[in-house]
Amino acid sequence: MKHWVGRPVIMYCGEEPYTIMKGVLRKWDPAASVAVIGHQEIAVPFRDIVFIKALAPKERALAPTLHAVGYVMRERQQFDNAVYFKSAVTVWKGDQLIAYNTTIVSHTKGSVTLKDGQNLLKGSHIFVVRSLRG
Repeated sequence: MKHWVGRPVIMYCGEEPYTIMKGVLRKWDPAASVAVIGHQEIAVPFRDIVFIKALAPKERALAPTLHAVGYVMRERQQFDNAVYFKSAVTVWKGDQLIAYNTTIVSHTKGSVTLKDGQNLLKGSHIFVVRSLRG
């Protein structure tokens, strides 16, 4: 089964209804009797594996999701990228939430315009952006 190592696979485990695992097969370890799959490196005992097949290209792509961690935008290029990629932005003024999961339509040297029409000053607000993963 070493021919699967390094390839995207779908692994069916257990009894019906099968537990399905998708990812790159990282390691096939006969000494420990486990197959290691995915970026989280989940070890699956050989006895639990019913069958393995190659993962079709359309099955490999994960749905885009927001990154869990955002970052505070300070530079002009960060604002440009947030506008271009329509990134999710949260806006704070001190400890008060002004806007959640909105997008920036445009920005100038000192202000930002949100999709709902609000025009906010960069100097008095904190803009936290979360990009899409996938």
